[in-house]
Amino acid sequence: MEQIQGAGSCPAPWDPYQERYLAHQARKRKVLVEIMRERHSSRMFADEPPAAEVIEGVLETASMCPSSCDRRAVTVHLVTDRDDLALLGGLLVGGVGWIHRAPVVGLLFADPLAYKAIDEQRFMPYLDAGVIVQQLYLAATAAGLACCYVNPNIRPMNREHFALVFGRGIFCGAFAMGYPQ
Repeated sequence: MEQIQGAGSCPAPWDPYQERYLAHQARKRKVLVEIMRERHSSRMFADEPPAAEVIEGVLETASMCPSSCDRRAVTVHLVTDRDDLALLGGLLVGGVGWIHRAPVVGLLFADPLAYKAIDEQRFMPYLDAGVIVQQLYLAATAAGLACCYVNPNIRPMNREHFALVFGRGIFCGAFAMGYPQ
């Protein structure tokens, strides 16, 4: 009587295609880990603004982010005008003294319509924005940009002026970026 071996008892034949695929996956993991190790917050920027296609490439990654209930309700509004950047330096508590030097600042706004429940508005927009910020950090680092996240803290007396100048919605923070100094 012939004995039949189990599926795991004999080694699989050598497969050069599978080997090449696995090596490719390992290289991708290594690159991602290197970018994650390199990522850090920087508040010092060169005067030269990044090219529009570099910024567009970084911002494109925000559209790839997961979000709660697939809402995709957090958007990034760019600020590049010198006067508006100076104003942000006075309004954003975490940006005082430096954010005006960033050539590009993305303001993250969540649409309140997407976060209807009172409890959702307390944390869900910020969770969704946090995922976007992490993705922006990795993309900016990979593009050779310096960057820093600024929390959404605005003094109560300045909130209405901020909303009039930069827009309404649930403000979830700012993301400053530019070439490193």
